[in-house]
Amino acid sequence: MIEELKKKFIERDRILHIISKNGFFRAVIVRNTNTVKTAQKVHNLDDVAAYFLAKIMTSATMISAFLKGEERVIAEITSDGIISKIYAEALQVGECRGFVKTSQNNNQITTLASILGDGHFKISRILYNRTEPIIGIIPLLNGDIAANLAYYFVQSEQINSAVILDVDFKEDDITKDNIISCSGGILVQAMPGASLDEIETVENSITKINKLCFELASYSSLEDILKNNLPFEFDIIKTTPIDFFCRCNLDIFKSRLLLLKLAEVVDMKEKGHNELVCQYCNKHYYLSEKDFDEIIGQLKAQQN
Repeated sequence: MIEELKKKFIERDRILHIISKNGFFRAVIVRNTNTVKTAQKVHNLDDVAAYFLAKIMTSATMISAFLKGEERVIAEITSDGIISKIYAEALQVGECRGFVKTSQNNNQITTLASILGDGHFKISRILYNRTEPIIGIIPLLNGDIAANLAYYFVQSEQINSAVILDVDFKEDDITKDNIISCSGGILVQAMPGASLDEIETVENSITKINKLCFELASYSSLEDILKNNLPFEFDIIKTTPIDFFCRCNLDIFKSRLLLLKLAEVVDMKEKGHNELVCQYCNKHYYLSEKDFDEIIGQLKAQQN
């Protein structure tokens, strides 16, 4: 029983946030295999879509570690390629959700240029002390999400950053589908005061990591991976469990229907369009006759 609990603790998705003892670098490392595997399952994604969604979810999760409370980060890509949109939202408390949309012109070409064509990479932060999100946008670089994230930090925030994102798959014994078997990421950022030589040393250390998933399988803790690969001593700021989690519920959907016109809701009821689907987690909700009557009643009251 104790060994089982230890195994669950070790395999639990989590993120580790550290800072160098001299204060010149901060870093996060995340293992989110179960989280992105859940996303692949609930959205019924093939390995290509799951690969890109996993990396965007990892990116959002790593950035969220630098926030506080229930502040959140949205990382998204829009493109004219086969995958037209990739969206991930992460909260500092360890919640993450996301989805993928494909274009109607899916011609099954599998080059990186066709999967993610021309487009934009956007990061939005929703913070406590801001009435509007803080948004940064860069042109989409071909294919590599890690390169996009590193480029974003340099261009939008003038922060030198080293980024590693990794995803592995294995074939399901029954379905023969390629299912995510490992996912993780490392983000190291230079803080004010770091010298160019120190930044170069850190970047060289990170680029020597050939396969993060191999590191995740080889070490029992995220802390050990950082100790083995970073050229500086550090203090742990926090470690947070991570889950695929969506706060959607029927009441939220009903409140959004109140933004529609009365005629639109009446038409939905008459045509039996009572199914509502959350794009973030693919959960299905169904409106009852009572739900429709309640919404219609409130819309009529608003007109008076």
